[in-house]
Order: sequence, then structure tokens, then C-alpha cells
Amino acid sequence: DEDTNPMEKKKGGDKRAAFEFSDRNANRPQRPAKAKREQSEARGLESCYHLIAGVGTLTAAIERVRMGHLPIEPDPELSHAGNLLYMMTGRRPYPVEARIMDICLTLHADHGMNASTFAAMVVASTLSDIYFSIGSGIGALNGPLHGGANEAVIHMLNQIGSARRVGSWYKEARANKTKIMGFGHRVYKAYDPRARVLGPLAEFLVERSGRKDMQKLLATAKELEKRVIADLGERKGIFPNVDFYSGIVYSCLGIPPAMFTPIFAVSRVAGWTARVLEYLKNNRIFRPRGIYVGDLDRSFKPLAERG
Repeated sequence: DEDTNPMEKKKGGDKRAAFEFSDRNANRPQRPAKAKREQSEARGLESCYHLIAGVGTLTAAIERVRMGHLPIEPDPELSHAGNLLYMMTGRRPYPVEARIMDICLTLHADHGMNASTFAAMVVASTLSDIYFSIGSGIGALNGPLHGGANEAVIHMLNQIGSARRVGSWYKEARANKTKIMGFGHRVYKAYDPRARVLGPLAEFLVERSGRKDMQKLLATAKELEKRVIADLGERKGIFPNVDFYSGIVYSCLGIPPAMFTPIFAVSRVAGWTARVLEYLKNNRIFRPRGIYVGDLDRSFKPLAERG
């Protein structure tokens, strides 16, 4: 009983984790226990592969439908990242674009015990279907406190308008205690190492594109970064995080802001499935305890006697 066993107790593990709604092999002749275990593990990996490929394919199809186009079949000659760009934009990406998309997916694939990873693992720990588990992660990512920050950065930079307006905008934002999107992190009190990779990639893509609007956006971002670091960097440990430059990178690759969070899910599904597979090898259901902070020693008064 998980209510009587403390969470600190060593996990005993479960004999089997169910990865599918039903066992396709249930009516087949019995196989040795070792063969059954290996078969279950292979089926689990296969489900993970389906999810990693499927979330990307569905995301691209949604974007095509949003733009009034028909979905595009993946091209087996392209990589996972290359296919994502191809199926979203309808244009075969240049090798350098596919490589940069691959870097973005890698940087976002996993990062500590964040809300969506925890949500996926909680559901998986009940031995629920892995598709429900990953769906729980997507549901958590849908919340604006977890996903959507890089989309908000793009809107913020467009609102500022230009690099020369950063000073007045930042002064007003600080006076009004407005949250500066794309800065600060619960884990990092220094410059987010992922942002150190994405910043130069954004500069490369903006210069390569020759787009005036993106040059203006990047100049605004660079000036805002200087202001925030000078004001809050050393004093409060607030620096650019992964969301600050990723939106500019995605925009240069032809991905609209409304699809930034779905792209996050395309990347993070690899981390979610890896965490779930790892945890289920020695599974124990998550059962946190609530701490009661209300009144004690209260007497019961019948409803008829209450005011």
C-alpha cells in the first residue's frame, strides 16, 4: 500500500510496464519469461520511436492545415529535423538549416525535473499507457508558465520596436515591475549554456537571411540583453535563458510564433520517453503526502445547529 510505505523506502520495482492499450500477443502460445521481458522492452522502445516521429509529423501537419495547405508526407532521405522543417514549410531545407534545427531539438530534449517531465513520469508510474503519459507532459507544457516563453519574447521584442527604444521601454518595465521575458531561470544563476549556443545561431541565420525585420529584432534583443545583464546580472544572477534567442532562430527557419510551443513538444518527447523508460525499470508509483495546515481539535456541530 503506497499510503503506508514511506517514499524514502527503496523501490522494489514492478514486474511489467504496459506500453500499449492491449497486448497484441495475449492469445499467442506462452513464451519463456526472459523472451517475454525482452519482447516487452522492444515494444516499449517501438512506442517511443512512434511518439518521437509522430509528434513531429502531427505538429507539421497542423501547421500546414493552419496555413490552408495539405499536409506533406515525410521524405525518407531527410533527417528527423530536416523532415520537420520540410513538412512544416513545404520547402526542402538547406543542410545548414536542418543541422541548426537538429541542434535546437537536442538543446530542448530534456532539462531536469521540469513540470512536463514530472507530469509524464507521474502518469507512467501508475503503469498507464505510455501515450497517456506523454499526453500528460504535453498538457503540462501547454501552460504559459512552462511553454510559450519564446513566443512571448518575440511579441515583447516587436512591442519594443527597435534597439533605440530599449532604454525607455526597460526603464518603464522595471518601474511597473513587468516581467522581462527570456531572462532568469529556476536552475541557472548564470548565463544559460543553451542560450550561449542559440545566440550565435540566431546571429548567423539573421545575417544569412538578409531580412530587415529580423535584423531589427536581433538588434533589439542584443540591446535588451546588455541592459538586463548590466542591471540584474551580477546583482541577482539574471541572464538570458534558452527562450530568449530560440524564437529568433525558429522565425528565421520559417516557423511562426504560434508553433513555438508545439516545437518544444517535438523536442521534449525524446526526453519524456527516455525518462519514462528509465523510471519504469524500477518503478514505484508517485504518492506525495499533503501536509495539513488547518485548524486542529475542532468539534463537529450538526448542520441544524449552525448559523
